[in-house]
Amino acid sequence: MQTASSPDSLTRDTPRAHLIVLAEDDPALRALIASALELDGHHVIQVPTGSALITVVREILIYGREGGALDLLISDVRMPELSGLDALKLLRDADLKIPIILITAFSDLWTRTEAAQYGASLLDKPLELRVLRKVVRNALS
Repeated sequence: MQTASSPDSLTRDTPRAHLIVLAEDDPALRALIASALELDGHHVIQVPTGSALITVVREILIYGREGGALDLLISDVRMPELSGLDALKLLRDADLKIPIILITAFSDLWTRTEAAQYGASLLDKPLELRVLRKVVRNALS
């Protein structure tokens, strides 16, 4: 007989944490966003560049790292090596269907149009964590 506190019942009744990859070149902002999302129960993998984002996504999807169940990507638009928008295009061209949220301090009509064309949400910096958390909840539901 299992009790409510037995490991089997906890595993079965506890929902799986969502896996989020966060790409942001500003270390302080990246840590702040990751902390807020982890407080909401998500597992966050942090990367500093767009090319690191692509590498981590490939490792998760192809090699099954982190359980292979990627739920959401959050990426800054302007980053070294590969922009978040270019990473978005590569991932969508590879038929990745998960939600993607882009964040930027340099919002303009072209960036908004490109993000929308590739099915991403776009949030402006400075970020309000309350708004980001709501957008994340909506994207994951």
